[in-house]
Amino acid sequence: MLIAIFVMFLSFNLSAEFDNKCSVLITLRFQNNENAYADALDKINQCNKYDILSVTSFLELSVSKVYITDIIQTYCMFNHEIITLLDNKTSNLSCVHRGKARTERKLS
Repeated sequence: MLIAIFVMFLSFNLSAEFDNKCSVLITLRFQNNENAYADALDKINQCNKYDILSVTSFLELSVSKVYITDIIQTYCMFNHEIITLLDNKTSNLSCVHRGKARTERKLS
């Protein structure tokens, strides 16, 4: 299954505007998960619109799910393919960066 997803991603013809890759790691080299996530968000905010955002998380699966879901909702373009692979050891996200973060909506 993993190989099929990888082949589909490689065979997807991206136009020339998607030339740059912005790679981000989320690791526990800091004191806690929140510091690692904040550091990752700072790096994502330095990426450019249309960069291929590649996020790799080495945190617990449950924590990675929350962080990757938040990154998708905040930074990924929904009109392009979004690929996630969640695993107990390493989780990954690839998507096209939308250029700036979506603003959080308050529903009250």
